[in-house]
Amino acid sequence: MIRPKLSPRRPLAVTAAALAGLATALALTAPAGATSASPSPTATPTATATPSATASTPSGGEPAPSCVAAADARYTHTFDGPAGKASITLTNGPLCRGEEQELALVSYVTPSAKFAVPQYVLDKSIKKFTGVAAGELGVATLDFAVEVPNCYTQVDFVFGSKLIDPLTDTSDRYGDRKVGSPAGIGARSTGPRAWYNGGSGTCSAAPEVIAESDCDGNVELTLVNRGGNAGATFAIVGSGGFTEQVTVPLRKIETRRLSAGQAQEITVTAPGMKDFTGGWQKPADCQQPEVGTPDASYESSCDKMIFRISNPEDGTPLTSVFTPNKGEPKKITVEPGRTGTVSFPASKGLTVTVTGDLDSGGPLKWEQPKDCPSTGGGGGGGDQDGGLPVTGAAAGAIAAGAATLLVAGGVLFLVARRRRIRFTV
Repeated sequence: MIRPKLSPRRPLAVTAAALAGLATALALTAPAGATSASPSPTATPTATATPSATASTPSGGEPAPSCVAAADARYTHTFDGPAGKASITLTNGPLCRGEEQELALVSYVTPSAKFAVPQYVLDKSIKKFTGVAAGELGVATLDFAVEVPNCYTQVDFVFGSKLIDPLTDTSDRYGDRKVGSPAGIGARSTGPRAWYNGGSGTCSAAPEVIAESDCDGNVELTLVNRGGNAGATFAIVGSGGFTEQVTVPLRKIETRRLSAGQAQEITVTAPGMKDFTGGWQKPADCQQPEVGTPDASYESSCDKMIFRISNPEDGTPLTSVFTPNKGEPKKITVEPGRTGTVSFPASKGLTVTVTGDLDSGGPLKWEQPKDCPSTGGGGGGGDQDGGLPVTGAAAGAIAAGAATLLVAGGVLFLVARRRRIRFTV
């Protein structure tokens, strides 16, 4: 039998298939964490360090604190004295919770372009850095601006909020509190020296006086120095030897109250101001105190004309003159809470006129009561014709009747009616 000759292609195919199967098995059994030898878009990204783990970490490897105490804070600043502007930035903050740092920019008016006193504050700006809790953001920069006078001036940028006003020979100085000082608290900030002296022209005051009277006789003086650029000194002279000097700083107002005894005549002088002269003047809107009304009346009895004046507790003293048409006038003064009387003997045709604080508005006439007896008193007696006396029984009856009338007349005399008539007050 003749066998065909084997072809080499078949064993090669079998070998290739075996090698492919082996490679597939190795791939399936490889570790899950293995990575491709070449980078691909789906590769895991590298973790990014947080600022506290990188920028805040010193060379020693220990994390830096997330906040600082005010005493350890450091700053940088800018300053423009002629423009009245400044700013300061906290560079290692924020401040820790409960901490704070105040700063102030202040402008003065001064007597010279170089340092000289006295100096008065024109304008100020006070701000502060405050601490924050963990995880909160704090303000990093503060900006300041003040008005600068158009005359000689000084501008200071200082740590703290305590300002010196006025600044004199004997007052405190800012010293190392000035921002940018070479030592002390001012050295905590890096930048230009933050103080300035300059300007041109002497500063001058513009004083003014305003006087206001009250209803009790007092005067309040308002001393104004609004429009100038320097302090003003006022000299006050009042009644009773009163004198006082008052210095009013630039753009400020002071008040002084003069009592009724001091305010009758007032003179105020100040350099650059026309002298003020005046005194207390009663305001138009003053209300008069309520005064009680007196009770004034008179009565006519059978033998007198009697006037009574009752003055209430809240009244005023009353003085009046009572002038009869016969006889001498009488004058009486009745104080508050008192009662006064004036009387005149009754007579036919008697009239009395009252003048003064009380006014009767004309003569007041005595009028005889109707029940006065027909004999005696002011009414006068009846006519008698001088006939012979009556005797006998008729005389007895007449005598008895006369006795009865006499008794009745006496009773009526004791209880004579009186007329009370009010007259004009």
